[in-house]
Amino acid sequence: MGFYDDPPIALGQTLGLTTPNDSLNGPSAGYGTNVVGIVKLFPDVNPITGVVRSNGLKRCIAVKNSSGTTLYGKRLVAFKAGSTTEVDAYIRTTDGNGPAGVTDEYLPPAGVADGEVFLITVAGPTEVHLGTGLASSADSDMFGVTAAAGGATNAATGGFAQTVSVTNTTSHRNAIGRALSTVASVAATTNVCLVNINLSRS
Repeated sequence: MGFYDDPPIALGQTLGLTTPNDSLNGPSAGYGTNVVGIVKLFPDVNPITGVVRSNGLKRCIAVKNSSGTTLYGKRLVAFKAGSTTEVDAYIRTTDGNGPAGVTDEYLPPAGVADGEVFLITVAGPTEVHLGTGLASSADSDMFGVTAAAGGATNAATGGFAQTVSVTNTTSHRNAIGRALSTVASVAATTNVCLVNINLSRS
């Protein structure tokens, strides 16, 4: 595939996890290698309803889920050590390079299976989950919330965003962009904030 080829994945979809696939062992080691790393720009349009949210563009990258478990949409994920095409966890304090991007906001509730190829947003508008009791304020800086101990792949403890003061190296490293919506704090992790993401490495 050429550098400018489109990944055969639309927003809200995955590569398919059908071929090549071993029903006992999951996808083969080489599954998706001709797709991961491909960059695509999408108009900020809901692919399910067709509603135009803004006049902006979303910059997405196709990556492989190498976490060993299911990952869910609207979460901040980290690249696997030594890779720029595989993600293996929600963000953690120990990630030296900060978040890789936000998992596709239009993924179905079932999420993306281990070994599957999907899209992450690295620039442009996307919804991101806020953690329990966390809020956002429009035009404020947004940061990733590091996963709780042992929760790097646990949907209940990782991948969230929040508005915080930049007071230390970890906060700087976990900066993700600017909030585009104001969201009040609630005692649930179902809150989402629209954020103009700025994590593009190219």
